[in-house]
Amino acid sequence: MSLSYRLVAIDLDGTVLDKDGAIIPGAEEAIERMLARGIRVTLATGRMYQPSNRFAEELNISTPLICYQGALVREPGYGQTLWHKPLPAPLARRLVNEIRRLGVHQYAYVGGDIYVEETGDKDLPYARHNGVQLNQVDDLMAVVDRGPTEMAARGEPEEIDLLINRIRASCGTEVIINKVHGSFCEIAHVESGKGNALRFLADRIGIPQSQTVAIGDSPNDISMLRWAGLGIVVGDAPVDVRAAADWIVDGLEPACFCQAVERLLESL
Repeated sequence: MSLSYRLVAIDLDGTVLDKDGAIIPGAEEAIERMLARGIRVTLATGRMYQPSNRFAEELNISTPLICYQGALVREPGYGQTLWHKPLPAPLARRLVNEIRRLGVHQYAYVGGDIYVEETGDKDLPYARHNGVQLNQVDDLMAVVDRGPTEMAARGEPEEIDLLINRIRASCGTEVIINKVHGSFCEIAHVESGKGNALRFLADRIGIPQSQTVAIGDSPNDISMLRWAGLGIVVGDAPVDVRAAADWIVDGLEPACFCQAVERLLESL
C-alpha cells in the first residue's frame, strides 16, 4: 500500500545538528528533497525562537516552527505567533521560590529574552549563542508576572536531579520538566510539549495525524514520536526514546538523519 506523509517535524540538536551545533552534512539536501516532493517540513526543538528561525532560514523551511519544547509555535521570519503556552504568573512565582531554595542558578524566558538575577560565567556565551538579549534584574518575581514561556535552572548534576524531583512533587501536574544535560533543566507549561504543539500545527494546516512524521533522538521528542503517524528515532537514542518509535535508524549519527529521510521517501 502506498503511504502518504505531508508534514515532517524534525528535532534539531542530535538530529540535524552535530555536537557543535552545526548542520550535519547532507541535511540541507535531504530536507530539500522532501520539500520538492510537496512535504511540509518544520523544526521541533527545545531551543528558543531566534536560533530556530536562523536554522529554518538556512534549511529553507517556511512552515511554522515548534520552539521552547513546544511552548511556542511561530511562523519563521519573525512572523505571527500561532500557539503560546506560557507559565501562569502564580505558578512561575512558585517555581522561582522552589529553585531559590536549592540555591541554583535560574533563568526566565520572557518575550524572547533571557532574565537572570546574577550573571554567571556561562550566561553571556549562552545568550550570544542563541542570538538573544540577556537581562540582569534585581528580582525575577517581577519579570515572571509577565508569564514566562519557560523557566530553567543550571547547577551541579546532583542539584539538578534534586530540583527536578522537588518540582515534580510540588508542581508535577502543572509542568513539563526536561533535563537537557546533566547540569541544566527546562520547565514549561504542562500543555506544551512537542507532541501537543505538533498536534496543533497539523490541525491548523489541515494535515491529519496519520500523515505526520516526527524525527528525533531525545527524551523530549517522545511525545511527538508517539503522536505522529510515523515516529522515527535516529542515532544512539536512549531505550525509552527507541520504545516510542515506529522506525529506528541506527548507524553513524551524522548520517542517520539522511538515511531516515531516504527511507521515508522510498516508502511514499
